[in-house]
Amino acid sequence: MSILGKNENRSSAIGEAAPKKRPLYRSITDTLRQQLMDGDLAAGARMPALRELAKKFNVSTITIRQALRVLEQEGRLHCIPGVGSFVRPTLPRETATEQITVAFVTIEIEGAYTSEIAHSIEEECQQRGWGMQLFNAQGFPHLEARNLSRLAKTGANAAIIVPVSDNENLEEMVRLKLADFPFVLVDRSIPGLKVDVVASDHEKGAYMATDYLLSQGHRKILMVGYTIMSSSITARIQGYEQALIDHGLEPLREWKVWIKDEAILRGCREHRPWLGGYEAVKPLLKKIEPPIAVFAQNSYSGWGVFEACREMGLNIPQEVSIICFDDSEFKRALTPHMTAIAQRTYEIGRLAVELLESRLSRGNTDDPQQILVDVDLVERESVSSLLAD
Repeated sequence: MSILGKNENRSSAIGEAAPKKRPLYRSITDTLRQQLMDGDLAAGARMPALRELAKKFNVSTITIRQALRVLEQEGRLHCIPGVGSFVRPTLPRETATEQITVAFVTIEIEGAYTSEIAHSIEEECQQRGWGMQLFNAQGFPHLEARNLSRLAKTGANAAIIVPVSDNENLEEMVRLKLADFPFVLVDRSIPGLKVDVVASDHEKGAYMATDYLLSQGHRKILMVGYTIMSSSITARIQGYEQALIDHGLEPLREWKVWIKDEAILRGCREHRPWLGGYEAVKPLLKKIEPPIAVFAQNSYSGWGVFEACREMGLNIPQEVSIICFDDSEFKRALTPHMTAIAQRTYEIGRLAVELLESRLSRGNTDDPQQILVDVDLVERESVSSLLAD
């Protein structure tokens, strides 16, 4: 071979562009896509965490994020910031019929609040000629998960859901949303899940309750509440604290009385739903010198305060004043009758059905709505005034 020929070959080799290496995230995308198509990743399920996938493929989380973004653009995943990525499912849906059926999925139908919501939904459905199904979780997350997973297979066209909590069974609700199954959440919203919500103005109600006690001259105000944080409970805590601050009082940690989850479950088993509030507040009632006031976060916790005072011989309202969020009928049987923040349960049920009606008639494409329903202060005999005549 001539020198020229060698030079020509060398020039040719130098001039050629080196083949581009395929981006690593593309290979991972292909692998995950194939797993989705093969059904290795369950439809509607949450994808493994970024770090878990990064460890599996021995790459950075940035590379995994790029792969997931491609799959989301292809419509194979649905990503919720701060929550995770979910496999878009294809759920079996009942063919449309003239009969509309609404499912009411609730934490427990036995509760006064949820039973009133159910009655309202039933009346609204009857007016429209719709059917209604009931799914009762009896307070258990695993039963709620089962109920949610069955919705699209029972003939229901839409659902109204009172969830157990903010973070339980998120995957099941995301699966419903991705399947374009219309539903409305009642009483609480779930961070990252953009769906219709109808709830009482919890923060305003708690503020009104605390402000009312303060207006009667009370300065030692306990709050009896739950350790399970939900949007509704968080809002009630905020309302309680803000009212104290606006009156120049510091929301003391020792004034917050937390009900133990174990006591709640035991109370349900023993048919004593007030047990959690009773056991939580009793030790503090022994320490604090009356007169004091108590803001109870719901009917059962307020009932528990009544039982503790009765057992300890404390007079209501002379020594212990009580106001509670929620105005259930059973409280009117307590003596003295309890002052309360009343939720407009029938309005909540009506609005939830109206939102579903709009979704069913116009399609499930409009932006989600969040509706706050006003609350009312109902004055009775369980709060005394400490103001001088």
